Amino acid sequence: MKATDMEAISRRSFSLSMATGIAGASTAVTKTANEVPVGPMVGHLSTDQVRLWYRPADAGSHTLAIRDVSGPLIAKKMGEAIADNDRCVIWDIAGLKPATRYRYDIEANGKTVVGGDDYFFKTAPEDNSRTRVCLAFGSCAESKPLALWTQMADRRAEGLVLLGDTPYIDSTVLQVARKKHREFLSIPELSRFMRQRPVWGTWDDHDFGRNNSDGNLPGKKNTRQAFVEYRANQTYGENGQGVYTKFRYGPVEVFLLDTRWFAGTEPSLVDAKKPTLLGRRQWDWLLKSLGKSTAPFKLITSGMIWDDKKKGKSDDWMTYSHERAALFDFLGKNKISGAVLIGGDIHCSRLLRYKTEQQVGYPIHQFIVSPIHDGTIPSLNVPHPDLIKGAAIPHVWLRLEVDSSKTPVTLHAEWVQMNGRKMWGLNLTQQQLTKI
Repeated sequence: MKATDMEAISRRSFSLSMATGIAGASTAVTKTANEVPVGPMVGHLSTDQVRLWYRPADAGSHTLAIRDVSGPLIAKKMGEAIADNDRCVIWDIAGLKPATRYRYDIEANGKTVVGGDDYFFKTAPEDNSRTRVCLAFGSCAESKPLALWTQMADRRAEGLVLLGDTPYIDSTVLQVARKKHREFLSIPELSRFMRQRPVWGTWDDHDFGRNNSDGNLPGKKNTRQAFVEYRANQTYGENGQGVYTKFRYGPVEVFLLDTRWFAGTEPSLVDAKKPTLLGRRQWDWLLKSLGKSTAPFKLITSGMIWDDKKKGKSDDWMTYSHERAALFDFLGKNKISGAVLIGGDIHCSRLLRYKTEQQVGYPIHQFIVSPIHDGTIPSLNVPHPDLIKGAAIPHVWLRLEVDSSKTPVTLHAEWVQMNGRKMWGLNLTQQQLTKI
């Protein structure tokens, strides 16, 4: 994490060693009469580390304890719930073992406020292990009870990637953004999922601030502050700018792009006569990260879709087609295998297979998954020469399973509808996404 974000985090959770006490005094905070705790939530985890998030009902000191499933204490840390960060507390725990289950509890004022057999997590498998992993992806969700979140757990999703409009905020007022995040993370079914499984996320326009907004939106610092407070990603952009991040989970690496913060704020690095989408800093980060990745599959995700929304819409990758083309050129030139695109936003679900064999060395696929809620926009399910499947169906999420226990490594993508409505799926191998 960069220094600017560490400063923000330190106000909500003092980073302490296992044996130390509290690094500073708590700050008084006003609580409404009916306020209840939110969380806990398992955030970013790796083979040997985990981030845990919690927003207690009361300010003050809170202690996280991590235990082996058989009972012995593994780690203990204290953090402060203070007003500056809306009482959101994040703990970072290191020194864990890969693919290992741990229990946790939280104490305050000598009492256990979170605990029991329902509170546990499992660290990520080793990068090169022969294993099978499963992740859920989704976008466009309201803050209402929904069986879909339970379905993800029932279908053995080990983690969740939120692609944006999760939640709908549509404001740049800090207190409004905080309230909307609290409501979203209080969905009962989602709350049960996230107390045991990691949740990562980026944003799209409605949680960035306004519909179809770009980086010139006044007040975007407020929505970023709320995002940093209410998400437990490993990083949030760089130097206080943007929220992009990445994580490795066994045979897959996920790159969560920020297609709002920098959009339209400066000339593009690849064409100075046109505006940027990703911005210079995020562009450099993405290319370097892709170049270093050894994962068989590299999932490049964003809130917006990777082609033309049409219908007079401009918040899509084709509005910035110069950067999309440059990204494809980079993949081909550097022989980067296993790249798959994922998008959300349009309240339709689609599968596209681009004819990029000459440019990249293999066909690039795009998986679009939207919406989690029940509001569809059939007019955005537009014709496209590379469209394989498409439909405007409510309550949909994407289930991705990557299996490295056999050769070649395989990826199975399945669009899942909450009520069992038949959709579609796709199998890909690492060989099919490798430049010859």
